[in-house]
Amino acid sequence: MIYTTIQLSFLVFFSLSEALWISFFPFEIHYEMKDYLVIGILLACFFVPLVFYKLIRHDIRIVSLLETLFFTFAYAQLMILFSFFAATTTQPLIDSTLVSIDNYFGIYVPIIDFWFREHEYFQWIFGQIYNSYFYQILFTALYFSYYKNDIQLKRYVNLFMISCALTIVISGFFPALGPYDWYHYQPHPILANALSHLLDLRQNIVDLGKQAGIVTFPSFHAIMAMIYIYTFRNENKFVFIPILILNFLMIFSCIPIGEHYFADILGAIPVFLVTIGIDNLIYKRIICEQGQELNLKPAPFPTP
Repeated sequence: MIYTTIQLSFLVFFSLSEALWISFFPFEIHYEMKDYLVIGILLACFFVPLVFYKLIRHDIRIVSLLETLFFTFAYAQLMILFSFFAATTTQPLIDSTLVSIDNYFGIYVPIIDFWFREHEYFQWIFGQIYNSYFYQILFTALYFSYYKNDIQLKRYVNLFMISCALTIVISGFFPALGPYDWYHYQPHPILANALSHLLDLRQNIVDLGKQAGIVTFPSFHAIMAMIYIYTFRNENKFVFIPILILNFLMIFSCIPIGEHYFADILGAIPVFLVTIGIDNLIYKRIICEQGQELNLKPAPFPTP
């Protein structure tokens, strides 16, 4: 119950914050109502059955699954909007610093990127691995809800929410355009659209219809890969080992597919560690409160 309250608080806080941001800052906002109608319908598809299975025909597995999907999807929409607003702060770009870090470690991103472009089969494979970030959300929800591990699933949602907010705040203070802009080569079409959108945002032009990710530093894919590994660390080795391998590959794919700097991946590590630290504090607080409640309950009379 405490985790659900925390996650609802995240949704309310960012909803109100973004409403205030829109009210007090001069944006040129473009949007199409049909896009938000689709989002509303999808949220209703999670919320209506969630209420039914929570209040009328209680099923802990289905409730856990639908609650996870509802919170994840609703929060993701808020975070996309939050990332747009964060980009309008127009802080100085840090690409030169990220390139310096890459050079220190002997990493030259264009060599890796162009090798994959010349080997389309490997580019396709690693493209699927990079995009597995989305499929792993569903797998995680299905896996832990099926085995009735509601606490672990709620902690996963908490990790997602905390890390997403931290990533966007950092990206707002330390924005970057990406290696394709620094080294002057053509990015993939999706990333080209993201770059164009980021440049528009820095001019206070907010197009809500564009859903492409605009965060370069730190890499959120790398953060989520670490979170998946952490979340499944105590599971059966036949589940954990494939998750471990898949997400190590996803971290690597951030360079040739996500077209990140190597420094973006390094930047993901402290965000992940801070996220784990915050979640552990919350978890310990919950355990302490539950222990106090148990101690306050009167002991049953011994049976003869």
